[in-house]
Amino acid sequence: MEKTIESVKREIFVKASPDKVWKALTVPKERNRWETRECELDVCVGGTMSLDYGWGVSYVGTIKELVEFEKITLEDADGHVTIWTITPQEGGSLVGIEYIGSWCGDIEMMEADNMAFGTYQFMRNLKSVYEEDTDLRGRFWKSWIGVLHRTNPGDQPGAKVVVVRPNTPAEGLVKVGDVVTHVNGTATATYDEVEIAISEAEVGEHILLRMIRGGEQVEVELSTVAYGQTAE
Repeated sequence: MEKTIESVKREIFVKASPDKVWKALTVPKERNRWETRECELDVCVGGTMSLDYGWGVSYVGTIKELVEFEKITLEDADGHVTIWTITPQEGGSLVGIEYIGSWCGDIEMMEADNMAFGTYQFMRNLKSVYEEDTDLRGRFWKSWIGVLHRTNPGDQPGAKVVVVRPNTPAEGLVKVGDVVTHVNGTATATYDEVEIAISEAEVGEHILLRMIRGGEQVEVELSTVAYGQTAE
């Protein structure tokens, strides 16, 4: 039986000093540059962070721990804990996000991977905005094929298919249990790599998946549709 996971993490190096990253997390105008569409930040222990990301997604949390330039710990109304960290490194900062909870099995790990990936997309944008003054958000969540997946827990690198949505391009071509190892010829070892390759494709773009199914390698070709939508 697969063990329960109690922490999900992502991190990224940004060529920016810890004080600049701190402002990116705590100053509304700066946070809107890379993550939120609108936000209200009361940066003190007991204060509230209210974040509207667009795409119909929002978050409200209370600050439980605050170490200036280093750490922010948040807790939402359901008791879920999120920890942001900033670690100085030569030439910049290592920015980390950690979610504390309890996940076990394919569906729960798919949900955990999806949650962490969503934040990681914005962390990629933080890096892009502060290093290149380029906002990547227009590339995010454009397309999908109707597959929900997770980083494969076995020895085979890739993303294990957990759900295939009906009336989507993947129906009848991709099966639950398939492990996606390549997208358009590029190796994809994790949830994030598969999701980036597919969700940032243009709507209607042809996608070639290489997968392991029952120990055999298979390939399928399909076209994307708008994110979250069904095939016509």
